[in-house]
Amino acid sequence: MVMAQTAIFNALSATSKIPAQLYAALISSSDDAIVLKSLDGVILTWNQGAMRMYGYTPDEAIGQPMAMLCPPERSGEIADILAKVRSGERISHYDTKRRRKDGTVFPVSVSVSPVNDEYGATIGAASIARDITQQSQARAAATLATRNKDVELANQNLTSFTYSVSHDLRSPLRALAGYSSLLLEECGDALGVDGRGYAERIEAASGQMSALIDDLLNLSRITRAAMHLQTVDLSAEIDDIAGQLQRQEPGRDVHFRIQRLVQARADPALIRTVLQNLVENAWKFTSHRAGALIEFGTTPTGDAPVCCYVRDNGAGFDPLYVSKLFQPFQRLHSTGEFPGTGIGLASVRQIIERHGGRAWAEGKVGEGAAIYFTLNAEEIHRPAGPAGPAGPAGEAGAAGEAGAAGEAGAAGEAGPAGPAGEAGATGEAGAAGLAGEAGATGEAGAAGPAGQAGPATRR
Repeated sequence: MVMAQTAIFNALSATSKIPAQLYAALISSSDDAIVLKSLDGVILTWNQGAMRMYGYTPDEAIGQPMAMLCPPERSGEIADILAKVRSGERISHYDTKRRRKDGTVFPVSVSVSPVNDEYGATIGAASIARDITQQSQARAAATLATRNKDVELANQNLTSFTYSVSHDLRSPLRALAGYSSLLLEECGDALGVDGRGYAERIEAASGQMSALIDDLLNLSRITRAAMHLQTVDLSAEIDDIAGQLQRQEPGRDVHFRIQRLVQARADPALIRTVLQNLVENAWKFTSHRAGALIEFGTTPTGDAPVCCYVRDNGAGFDPLYVSKLFQPFQRLHSTGEFPGTGIGLASVRQIIERHGGRAWAEGKVGEGAAIYFTLNAEEIHRPAGPAGPAGPAGEAGAAGEAGAAGEAGAAGEAGPAGPAGEAGATGEAGAAGLAGEAGATGEAGAAGPAGQAGPATRR
């Protein structure tokens, strides 16, 4: 090992016309990681820059394979580089990844040159690695800024286009709906059964197109609306939405099971849109189900401490098409079976992602569906419901301090003197002094925590 180091240092100093001792000093003092290695990839030298960059001491690194500095996905990189070095190639400013002793991976720019002896034979390789984390971050920030600017411009163009299209379409749609309605009212008898059917289809299609335009505008607003975060009681929102639906269709028998006091940090208007879409979807897709059940609650998930869900026992969907659920205008059921435009869940995903969360769905045909979402999971709270059975008693409180001693009573007055010749009567004893006040009572021990209640239900 020592002979190989000496030979490579001598070869390098001879090439650069710098004395070997001075050359070794220059390498040792460099801020870059300068490493000499054999042609089979074994580390021969390890300078201070390499020690700072990778975290290994010279004793830990020298004699080890260079591959230990590569992350697993780049384990074959050293062999490829050495193959090029053996053929006399130089590698300049090759951007790659390296791994420190603590396991962290970071970007580096690597240059590798062959080291030849005095006869021109390649006897090793010299590599210089520079940590380019700051440069990479700066490039990434610049790229992100450019991308954000492009996205903002695209959103502005999309918004302008959306409003233009919606304005241009509304006028003819109103005319179609109005004239078809007038035709049915004034000429219905003359149209006959087929004619009335055609007019009714025109009227229904106009209404459907108007609803699509409204939903498209809402989706556009969601992507650019300013967010004002505050704590929102999701359970109360669900309860309010459920009440509205039950008042609109009092004849439906739908059972709501709502977990109480689920709170999250969110924009109140946007999260209301999410919950309304989800609950209205569940209401709609349970319309053909006797004994319909709609649930709202929270559950643990793999990538977050807690997530919320809205679940129903309605029509469900084929899991093969789950990827379509959150795409605009994608529907898994016909409008004749279940009305809608296919925008609702797309809006849900947009809003959830703007809150730093994610949304996904599970379901089976005929067995219902569940939509899950997270909202900055670390800020979602799931307090207990109404108090359950009492918890165990708390520990006794510490004893109170003793009260201060009472003051001494005043001395009694002397009795009057007896007649002359006879002994005077003994004076009455003095009255007893007032008792001192009692010491304050010690504070009671804290009560034990309340047990959690089961989920509340709404009928």
